Amino acid sequence: MTGRVVILGAGGHGRVVADILALAGVCVDGFLDDAKHGVVAGLPVLGPFARAFEVGFLDGRAAIVALGENVRRAALSRALCDRGVTLATAIHPSAVVASDAVIGAGTMVGAGAIIGVAARIGRFCIVNTAASVDHDCALEDGAFVAPGARLCGGVRVGEGALVGAGAILLPGAIVPAGRTVPAGAVLRAASLGAPEFGRSDGERAG
Repeated sequence: MTGRVVILGAGGHGRVVADILALAGVCVDGFLDDAKHGVVAGLPVLGPFARAFEVGFLDGRAAIVALGENVRRAALSRALCDRGVTLATAIHPSAVVASDAVIGAGTMVGAGAIIGVAARIGRFCIVNTAASVDHDCALEDGAFVAPGARLCGGVRVGEGALVGAGAILLPGAIVPAGRTVPAGAVLRAASLGAPEFGRSDGERAG
């Protein structure tokens, strides 16, 4: 993508998104964040999140919500969409994306990630560093695939669900909305009834 972008979130994930956009040649005007001020990663913090909803602030600019917490990322992204804001998509130049894969607005695809043939990635998802989403997989809006996770063919990840770092999802596995697959777990098609697969609100599984 081209044009100017404001990033909501100036933490670690926000800095990663800023780096991806810079490598892609996108002009990042700065961050919005409720807890940080001054300059972060060489970019100004332009104010709190609420500034994104001020009349005219995002005129001529796109935005991307760079928060690891799935619920909050989705809520802010939807609120921006409701106000007609264009959501930017951040795809690292080293990512491998199949020609017929679909990646939704507001999604980040990290360095070394692989998106396979006929995969469908929803809006404001995260496919993090070196994660692999193979052929015919589907991630619903707000899903998070953590670094190094491996999704085999035909996997379904529900809205707001989290696949932890290094987890392996075997062909046809289904992760219900809002659930967490722990880091390093191996998930078969019918194994997500186990009690250790808890609710998800973000990064805690990697």
